[in-house]
Amino acid sequence: MEEHIKAIYSRWNAKDLEGVLAAFRALGPGGFTIEYIGSAPLAGEPAVRDMWEKYGGTCTTDIAQLIVNGDEAAAVIDNNLHADGGVTNLPSIETYRVTDGVLAVRYYHATPQAA
Repeated sequence: MEEHIKAIYSRWNAKDLEGVLAAFRALGPGGFTIEYIGSAPLAGEPAVRDMWEKYGGTCTTDIAQLIVNGDEAAAVIDNNLHADGGVTNLPSIETYRVTDGVLAVRYYHATPQAA
C-alpha cells in the first residue's frame, strides 16, 4: 500500500497523469472513489482527471507523514500551489481504505480561499 500511495504523489509531481491513475488502480483494482469531506464520494478516475485539470502543473505535493496500517492509511500532505505571486501551502489529511479490492480515498483540505 505504501509504495502505491507514494507513487501517486511522485507521479503527480512528475506531471504524469497516467502514472497517477495507475497508482490509484493498483491500490483499488476493483475501482476507487474520491471524497472531498463535506461532499459525496465521486467516481475515482473522473475525479482525478478533474483535479488534474485544476491543479496539474501548478501544484506540487510533499508527504509530511504517511502511516499505513493493514488496508488503511493516513497521510499529511503539503500541497504547494505555485503562482506568479509565490507558493501557497495548503496542508491536507488524506485517508485511504481498501475493502474487497475497492479503494475509498477521503481528502480533508483547506480551499485556497480559506488559507
